[in-house]
Amino acid sequence: MTSMAPEDLARAPSGPLWRTPGLGVLFTASTTARLANECARVAVVLLVLDRTGSSALAGALVAALTLPSLVTGPLLGAWLDRTAHRRLAFVANQLLLPCVLVGLLAAAGHAPGWAVVGLGALAGVTSPVLTGGFTGLIGPLVPAPLMRRAYGAESTSYNVAGVTGPALAGVLTAAASAEVAVVTSAALSAVALVAVLRVPMPRPAERSEQSLVRSVWTGLRHLAATPALRSVTVATTLSFAGMGAFPVVFPALAQRVGAQEAASGALFSAFAIGALLGSLVMAARAPRTGPLRLAMLGIAGLAVVFAALTVVESLPLALALVVLGGAFEGPVLTSTLTVRELHSPASMRTQVVMTAASLKFAGYAAGSAVAGHVVSAQGAQGGLRLVTLCQVAGLVAGAVALGWPALRHRLFPR
Repeated sequence: MTSMAPEDLARAPSGPLWRTPGLGVLFTASTTARLANECARVAVVLLVLDRTGSSALAGALVAALTLPSLVTGPLLGAWLDRTAHRRLAFVANQLLLPCVLVGLLAAAGHAPGWAVVGLGALAGVTSPVLTGGFTGLIGPLVPAPLMRRAYGAESTSYNVAGVTGPALAGVLTAAASAEVAVVTSAALSAVALVAVLRVPMPRPAERSEQSLVRSVWTGLRHLAATPALRSVTVATTLSFAGMGAFPVVFPALAQRVGAQEAASGALFSAFAIGALLGSLVMAARAPRTGPLRLAMLGIAGLAVVFAALTVVESLPLALALVVLGGAFEGPVLTSTLTVRELHSPASMRTQVVMTAASLKFAGYAAGSAVAGHVVSAQGAQGGLRLVTLCQVAGLVAGAVALGWPALRHRLFPR
């Protein structure tokens, strides 16, 4: 498949996206797998908080769930771009998560903290499959004129899972227990495995003569040397570090506005509902604004929203602002995926997507770990200030990474 220029994508005609063979089953599998993961991410935090009361351990567990992807993402991505056995990685991920969740049920509150964190790290080994793995399958399936809408739909997949997963974890914890929420997450992962077995797995675009390690290095150099890729990766990694604080900040915010910790599920879902709405707009009609500029505008909107949340005193107002924040995040994700597609050759598309996604989730892990200590010391307001600072840092660092000539061209086109 050949890439299109940004202006061509903006003028891409509408068409029967969902008639694309294999696309429906791909989105069914990816959304179900992500739903299991999103439910588990909140359920295990509530489990740890319920059994230990430690925000620091909860933050460390979230970090452990995501940090291994910094190493495994580039390796898995390079392997998926060159192997004819892609399905193995997807199946392994769906089997590993339930095993880890069962282990956490036995360990949390009974075993040392390092054992809980270690189990989380094990689940994080294959987690890049949920991001770059599924996303890398879209390019070979979708015609170029429909690509930006397809990535809008891909963003919607994340957000449907993001709406339903945390809400399900919160409702199950409030109505039954955190243990029930964890078991449900494990069951959802097993259900996703059935869908994964039906996903079409295209063969590599071309046979690579490079070793796996050399392929990883080539992909990293491409990511670092391409201004638009470099900029959007730096900006969204720092932005996502702020979102890594959500699993710790949202329970604290819920308590601050007079609700129970389980209401954090509603805050997660509110953010994802807003992101879903933004993504649906992107999937329905490709905007004329360039994808990189749109991503930066979305991050700026997030900074404003989370700064405003520091002074909120009621749950309804907090929910409304979080929905607005999600509405800014939806276009950020869609635009980020589009930038990666535009600037990545087919031979390393999955690797670039998974490497960039792994960097984002490494940022998420760092944000989670830092947020646990910040919230313990300064409460919800300190955590929200951390989220805001990460958005501002992402904007500044993304502009610097793009470089002045490219920045001037994008901000002030002739």
